[in-house]
Amino acid sequence: MTHFSHSTPGWRVRVWLHTACLTAALLCNGRALAQTEQPQDEIAISAQRQNALDTEALTISETPDTGPHLDHMTAIVGFGPMYAPVYDGSKKYKVTPFPYVDIRGLLNDHLFVSIVEGIGVKIINEGPVRAGFAINHDGGRTSSDDPKLRGLPDVSGALEAQGYIAVALRPFSLEAQVKERLGNGSGLRASFGGTYAFAPLPQLHLSLSAEVNWANASYQRVFFGITPADAATASAQGNPLTAYTPGSGATDASITAAGIYQIGKHWGLVGRLSAHDLVGSASKNSPLTQRSNWTSVAIGAMYMF
Repeated sequence: MTHFSHSTPGWRVRVWLHTACLTAALLCNGRALAQTEQPQDEIAISAQRQNALDTEALTISETPDTGPHLDHMTAIVGFGPMYAPVYDGSKKYKVTPFPYVDIRGLLNDHLFVSIVEGIGVKIINEGPVRAGFAINHDGGRTSSDDPKLRGLPDVSGALEAQGYIAVALRPFSLEAQVKERLGNGSGLRASFGGTYAFAPLPQLHLSLSAEVNWANASYQRVFFGITPADAATASAQGNPLTAYTPGSGATDASITAAGIYQIGKHWGLVGRLSAHDLVGSASKNSPLTQRSNWTSVAIGAMYMF
């Protein structure tokens, strides 16, 4: 056995080597720990963004209330054009601005603010069954936009109270909604639909949905009915129309494809394509209905905070 004293050069070399190895090991372990902690934070943030993108892909489809639970607030703003008929059943199309704002994850994901879905409260937001209510805006129409509406009064927009119940069976979801149009031109609507959502790429979130709508007689009269006085006024202005009083029943069925593509950390593209068909006789047989099927498309840029 060989013994080394403090004055032995070989001992000093070995001490230096052992010290260097120990220092390198400590540095490597520290760097490994730092690298282990950082991705965990990044993964958590990425998971939240993925959940937010999943929710947005559902929001712009027809069954939007079954997205993943959000632990933090997310806000998305966007803007783009929408190409759609002047009114349901019209032959004439027009391009309108499509502003988009959607804020989710408020009050532990029980409150949302959305241009598409209104201001709503999620009463049940855990597990497969979801339920809640919202106050939204139901649009109207301007008679000057289509010759077929000449002589008829404009239909103003109105507040709409809506409630929903949904079943989330990812990647599928089912939802039923009841909506009551308030104020002048009030009426009741109901809808039932299903959605399939998927993400073929981490930055691409898609949804495909189908929906059937029903409306009571009051709602049908607002958009498809013509009173005798209005028919006389329209005919006097060169737009021959006959009086029509629709009853309750199915209005339309639709298929919608929606998608979000994330370009960077904050920016992305959002798009929606819908095909509609008037399936109910009350809406299809109206003198205002020029065509029973149509498509609409919207595309724009979005910014995620």
